[in-house]
Amino acid sequence: MNTLVLITIGFAGGVLGGMGLGGGTLLIPLMTMFAHIPQKTAAAINLMGFVPMAAAALVVHAKNGLLQKDAIAPIALPAGAVCALFSLLACGSDDRALSRAFGIFLAVLGIFMLLKEALSSLKAKATLVLLAAMRRDLVAAARQKMI
Repeated sequence: MNTLVLITIGFAGGVLGGMGLGGGTLLIPLMTMFAHIPQKTAAAINLMGFVPMAAAALVVHAKNGLLQKDAIAPIALPAGAVCALFSLLACGSDDRALSRAFGIFLAVLGIFMLLKEALSSLKAKATLVLLAAMRRDLVAAARQKMI
């Protein structure tokens, strides 16, 4: 296995993990496509790599006061339980099925993010159009009072 490829993949995962975006979202596809690591093995490596990435990011975010401590238990407890269940299911699944499911997940997530951004952009444009219309109405009203 090419060590330089693995280091590059780890670097990319660290960049995303440091931003809190989930380095595994990138690590798993990169490991399977470029390092030719089987899906289950890539998932296991990702989990092992997640621990130091999460710890480092957690320290930085905690120092910056970005943790919302009252949200930790309601998210972590069900996530941990469901994660254990689906880890057992994944161990008994075919690598191709896992790859397809992960690919579909990423595609749906990508579409959702694109739609969210498009709607946000449309909302901003609609706000500008509304403000411009209000400005024209105010200018027209001011002109009528001056006459």
